[in-house]
Amino acid sequence: MMVRSSALMASGMRRLSPIQLSLDGCAGFDVRVREDVPTLDEGMIRRALLRSSLACENIDGLSHAINRQLWQIGYVAEVWSDPTDRSVVVEVSMSRC
Repeated sequence: MMVRSSALMASGMRRLSPIQLSLDGCAGFDVRVREDVPTLDEGMIRRALLRSSLACENIDGLSHAINRQLWQIGYVAEVWSDPTDRSVVVEVSMSRC
């Protein structure tokens, strides 16, 4: 029996469509937003993530690039990467500053 990936997400999270990325063998990254992020801002967040992926030169710099773009619009992100399967997950939430 296959486990649905949406069942593995924490409650209060929404999934956005993945962002394409061609760095260090990574084909893209999954995006999750917390419940404190209004759905109206999802397009703006997605554009910031796209700009980040274009500006980034390697996976190690992805977190910095993403947070630099998101901070300008009032959001922060946690970025997790798994070197084994080269997967990357970005979790976006409201800035607490």
